[in-house]
Amino acid sequence: MEPVSPVILVQQRTTVPCPVRVRNLGHTIWSSNGRNPVHLTLRWLTPRKDAVDVPPARFRLPAPVYPGQSVVVPATVTAPDFLGHYLIEADLTQDGGAAFATHGSRPALVEAQVTGRDADDIDYHKAYATADLTRDYWTVVGPSTKEEFDRLGQAKLDMLRRAGLTPDGRVLDVGCGTGQLAVPLETFLTDRGCYYGTDIGPEAIAYCLQQFKRPNFRFAKNEMTSLPIAGMEFDFVTFFSVFTHTFPDETVLLLAEAKRLLAPGGVVIGDVFTSPMVERAAGNRGAMELNRDHFLKLVALAGLRAEVKESWPWQKYGRREVYSFTRDAGAAG
Repeated sequence: MEPVSPVILVQQRTTVPCPVRVRNLGHTIWSSNGRNPVHLTLRWLTPRKDAVDVPPARFRLPAPVYPGQSVVVPATVTAPDFLGHYLIEADLTQDGGAAFATHGSRPALVEAQVTGRDADDIDYHKAYATADLTRDYWTVVGPSTKEEFDRLGQAKLDMLRRAGLTPDGRVLDVGCGTGQLAVPLETFLTDRGCYYGTDIGPEAIAYCLQQFKRPNFRFAKNEMTSLPIAGMEFDFVTFFSVFTHTFPDETVLLLAEAKRLLAPGGVVIGDVFTSPMVERAAGNRGAMELNRDHFLKLVALAGLRAEVKESWPWQKYGRREVYSFTRDAGAAG
């Protein structure tokens, strides 16, 4: 067996061709019909060749294959719902008999990378430009209701308090959106504390400037990999639901910016999607999944040390992990 395309790229939950050429090196005819037809069976495997929870796909031979002949089976595969790097094992099976591999046939392997669907990608500039924030300021940043927006904002504050935030603390909130964290901090922080929110959406910044009037609350538009702040230090720099949507090179640059603005003893908080099925990174602006070891190398490049604070399942093989980042005493800069 030989795959026509040894490597395929496929979006999650979509179907693409995966033709396989098979050659009969035996002494009997492989039937495509009748009581015991021969099928090409495709199975999804992990890079370590462990089975993936996806039903195998079976395709009958397009015609009988006589000894010495070969035929291309026009098979297709439907990608699983979880991103990552996989192997597709192609083997022949016969109704009423075992897989050909049990008789010495060598299955073919196709490398497959499952990426995020284009339909799930997000254009944040377009999302803000078309939103009516005076009527609905929560949906554009994720929550389906105002109550969920408020609940998540309080949960973020609770997390920061567990990490050591006091009412006199200084907080930089990167990706502040429409003020989910600013709402509970408005009543938590004293006048000795401060809050600085940044976002790539100018509409979000304009909205926050109208809503939050305390003199120690400031807002500014940031670029994708740089923060428009100088001459200030913060006890906490937060990236809530930011690294779940940025590409790896953007993530490491943002972490370096956070380190630049971190006060002595300060902490960076951020969450990421991780998956052992991903070699380095996979996804798009809708959701970016990272290999954990690769992510920790990026953190080290930024001169920071990471510690998992919270973790819970996300999709089949992935997890959502909240990290705290502190300056690495052994790193230069």
